[in-house]
Parts: sequence; structure tokens; C-alpha cells
Amino acid sequence: MGLPALSQPQIEQIAKVLGDTGNGFTGSEIGHHLAQCRIPDPDPGLTKWKRLHNAFCASANNDKSTNAVYAFLQHCFEPAQGLQNHDRYERMRLEVNRVLMFVGVEIRDDGKFYRITEAERLSEVRRRTKQLRDQLAGYHAHQYVLNCCKEELLAEDYFHAVHEAAKSLCDRVREMSGLEADGTELFQTAFSIRDPHIAFNSLRTESEKNQQNGLKEMLCGVIHLVRNVTAHELRIRWDINVNDAVDILTQISYLHKMLDVCVVVPRNPVT
Repeated sequence: MGLPALSQPQIEQIAKVLGDTGNGFTGSEIGHHLAQCRIPDPDPGLTKWKRLHNAFCASANNDKSTNAVYAFLQHCFEPAQGLQNHDRYERMRLEVNRVLMFVGVEIRDDGKFYRITEAERLSEVRRRTKQLRDQLAGYHAHQYVLNCCKEELLAEDYFHAVHEAAKSLCDRVREMSGLEADGTELFQTAFSIRDPHIAFNSLRTESEKNQQNGLKEMLCGVIHLVRNVTAHELRIRWDINVNDAVDILTQISYLHKMLDVCVVVPRNPVT
């Protein structure tokens, strides 16, 4: 897709995020990334963010385009770049996306750019947050879900609140069961009929076993719908608006309420 031009203040803010003293790249990393992207480094002796800013501006002036800035971001947020320091990678990506939100673009954890609803002012993030939380409150949404509707997530549009809420189901089942698996494997093991780690009921009758299986399948369904779309075409085409988000988050909230009444099955100690 064609990427919108970035303004000088937006370029400056991106440079400040990437060159931040505490959470940004080191000086040597900046030199390495600029070289990898074939962007000239005219002022290597400057402070980190000014060095990046000048490099970006020089390329933009030379090319009459800000495509070099986007290319640099795509290189820096290629998924493998986050392996060594995942927390820093995510912090920088989030802060960069706060800036890109104003041109209607975000870079996701697959290292690709996606269109989002363009924010016109700083209050847009708070408006999105309030709109979503108000609707969910009307449905008495579970606190686990409301915790996923924070400003820092909605800065990247509603998709991320939904994605985090789906992850919260896995986190909670892992905490309850003591298992280390993830996704559908986690739910299949935790809610097994023959050897359950978590039980929705006594599992004595066929109806109760069907309920246990139903809960398990609903949990797996959320993972297939939301969590596992990261690397597939569906995610590219899946634009989440506030109504979609409310529908999905309400279902995730219902699943958390079902987990509230589940019991952890005592495990026989290993001898």
C-alpha cells in the first residue's frame, strides 16, 4: 500500500523514540541500522535522536519522500529484531505507533504496515477508550476484559484490545492449571474430559461432559478467530471497528465469567 507522507514534527518524534536514552537504540545500533537501510549518516557525532532526525530529513529531502523513514522502521521492527530485547522492541513499537496513528498507519508485530482509523487530535485515543469501555460497561464486562481497554492499546486501534483480551484467556488458564502450553493445545489439555486440570462441573454425566467440551471449544474458537490470525491474510483484511470489538470482547468476557465458576482439579503428586 502507498504510505502517507510524514510531517517534520512526526519525523522528529519518531527519531526521539528510537534514539531515547533509556529505551531506544544504542549509538552503534543506530549506525548499524542506518547502514543496513542504506541511509546516509551525515552527523554521527550528534546525540542519538538528532543523528537519526538529520539522517531521516536528509533522505526525505533528497528523495522528496519519507519512504526511507518507513523502510527504516520496517527494518527495525522486523520480528527477529525483537528476539534479544522483546520489552524494548514492544515499547518502541508502541511509541512509534502513537505517532503513526496521526497518519492512519501502524506497524504490527509481523513487521508490516497496516491502515487504521486516522486520529485527528490527541484526545482521539481517550475518545476511543471511553467509547469502548462505556459500551462494555453496559454489558457488565469482566474486569479481565476491561483491563485490556487501555489508552496505550487503543492508540493502535481496536484490534489490539481484542488481541490482548484473547491472550488474557490463555494467561488465566495457564495460571489456574499450572500448564505452560499456549493456545488450543493449552485448552485441550486443561479441559480434557479424562484427565482435566480445570473442571466446569463434576463431569459425572454426559451433559456435564458436553458442557466441559463446549467451554473448551469456545475457548479454542476465540484463539482461532483472534489470536491465530497474525500470519494470515485474514488479519490484513480484518478491520476492527468499535462494534466488532464490543461483540468479540463481550464473548471473551463471558468466557472469563465461566472460568470464574470453574474449579482447579487437584493433581496427584509425582513420586
